[in-house]
Amino acid sequence: MLKISVILIVFNRSDLMKRSLISLNCQSILPDEVIVTDDGSEENILEVLKSIAPKLNYKLKYVRQENNGFRAAKARNNGARLAQNEYLVFCDQDILSTKNYLKTFTDNADKAKFIVSYPVRLTKEQTLNVNSKMIETFGYDSILRYGQRLKIKKQYLKDNYSYFLKKINYTKKGPKLRSGVFAIHKDTFIKVNGFDEKYKGWGNEDDDLGNRLYAADIIGYNPFWNEFPIHMFHESNHDGGERVNEKYYAEQKKVISSGIYQCENGYNNPFDSDEVRITEL
Repeated sequence: MLKISVILIVFNRSDLMKRSLISLNCQSILPDEVIVTDDGSEENILEVLKSIAPKLNYKLKYVRQENNGFRAAKARNNGARLAQNEYLVFCDQDILSTKNYLKTFTDNADKAKFIVSYPVRLTKEQTLNVNSKMIETFGYDSILRYGQRLKIKKQYLKDNYSYFLKKINYTKKGPKLRSGVFAIHKDTFIKVNGFDEKYKGWGNEDDDLGNRLYAADIIGYNPFWNEFPIHMFHESNHDGGERVNEKYYAEQKKVISSGIYQCENGYNNPFDSDEVRITEL
C-alpha cells in the first residue's frame, strides 16, 4: 500500500490546526505520518502538538523556521525534506475533509501526474458551527449548502475538460495546482526541485510549481467528484491579498518556457540559511 506523508503548513491559528489534525485522524485510510511545518508562528505550536499527539493514530513531526515574513514555499519544502514516504499530500492548516479524501489521492496516484482538489469554502457562521462530532463523523451535510456542493461538481468538470485538452496537446497546461489541497509523488516533486524558495510574501509560488511541473510533462488531474476538502473561514494572513511576487513570477515564466523546469533554490538548494528546528513527537 502506498504510504502517505501529509505536509501541513501552519502559521498561528492552532485552533484550526487541531481540527485539521483530527480530520486527518478520521480518514478511511490514515497517513503514515503528518509533518506540521511552521512558518514562524508566535503561538507555541509545539506545545499544542504535544497535547494532541497521544490522541492521533499516525506519526507526528514538527519543523519550524524563523519568522522572516511569509515563506510558504520554504516551509512546504521543509516538510517535504523531512518526509519519509513516497507520496506527499500537501494540506493547509485550515482544511477539513470528507471521509475518503486521502483515499481518493492514493487511488489516483501516478508519477506522471499531480493530483489536485478544490475546497468548499465555509462562511464564518458555518465555521463556528463545526464541532468535534461533525469532524469525527464527517457530518457536514447539516451546514453545507446546495450551491457549495454544486461548485465542487462544476470545478471537477472544468478541471477534467482542461485535463482532456492538455492530453490531446490542444493546450499547454491542464488543471491548476492549488498548493493547500494537492498530492504528488516525492520523486516527481524532487524532479522539479520542489517549491521555489525565492517566492517570499503571499502569492504565485503554487502557480510557479504548476508551470514547472507542466514543463516537465507532469499533468494535473482532479478526481474529486464526491469527496472534497473543506476550507474553514478565517481572517487573511496577508495584507489585502497583494501579490508581491508578480514581477519575479513573470520573469520565471519566461525561464520555464525555455525548458528549464528546475528552480535554482528549492528542495535541494534552500534559499535562506536560517535555523530550522525539528521535533518528532
